[in-house]
Amino acid sequence: MPKETHEITVSHEQVGRTDHIVRDTTGLPRSQVDRLFQNKCVRVNKKVCLDTFFRVAVGDVVQIEFDPKSGYQEKKKAWTDRTFEVIFEDSWILVVNKRAGVLSLPTEKSTGNTLFDRLKLYVNHSRSGRECFVVHRLDREISGLLVFAKSNVGAELLQAQFADNAPVRKFTAIVNGNVQPESGTHKSYLATASNLDQYRVYNENDGQLAITDYQTIVTKLDTTVVELTLKTARRHQMRVHMADAGHPILGDPRYGKKNAQHRDWKKRRMAIHGHFLEFAHPENGEKMTFTTPIPQAIKRFRPIPIEEE
Repeated sequence: MPKETHEITVSHEQVGRTDHIVRDTTGLPRSQVDRLFQNKCVRVNKKVCLDTFFRVAVGDVVQIEFDPKSGYQEKKKAWTDRTFEVIFEDSWILVVNKRAGVLSLPTEKSTGNTLFDRLKLYVNHSRSGRECFVVHRLDREISGLLVFAKSNVGAELLQAQFADNAPVRKFTAIVNGNVQPESGTHKSYLATASNLDQYRVYNENDGQLAITDYQTIVTKLDTTVVELTLKTARRHQMRVHMADAGHPILGDPRYGKKNAQHRDWKKRRMAIHGHFLEFAHPENGEKMTFTTPIPQAIKRFRPIPIEEE
């Protein structure tokens, strides 16, 4: 069946919302009129109009072209979420930028509205019946890049990479004090206390090996911006290493105590962001590299403006 077409030059009586003109011209109910806009069947002055509330003036030309038998389906609204930003997605993986203050996974004390919960909803919204699988995590107070899998097979392949410490993970952090020397490696064995805090032990049989490389980016006044690179991925290891070195990450509520507080750091989050992530794609082994900008809260920290290329 041929498409139905209409062209209306707006008169004084028709000035106002475009959807009213479409409804009056086609005789369609409101729900179907909305679908015409969603499916790009309406043009104003030869330009596609997606806004049902768009106002037209005298002399504007409204064009409507649609198939009355097609049964246009309502399109899903774009997903918006304050807990994460999608950086990359395909049929195997989902790379996101987690916001600070968001719990990565459910715990015994907190089981609702975690990043994992939100991502499961997102994946199912994008394609009904799909699932999301955990590969690694970030502390609640840390923002940055994370990869999730969309199948058990993909998750197992990625988890094997992380177990071997193969992926490259880099973080930008603001720490207390002037770091000396300007680069180096923190290496220690970490054990878990009853409250889940991590602490250094001196017998390798009592803890897990943790290694963090650091590189000073800029030093000013009584703080330093450093890039931290994980060589292992132990719980809280960057936080413990910097605190043990006398340079706790600003805003850290668990390690460094008062030294983690700073007169110019007023944010409730920690001053650390995972800006770089690199791993092999689970399907074909291709190297996947992702970066994300430093959050404004860290970039605009008053004593240390961070210039990005």
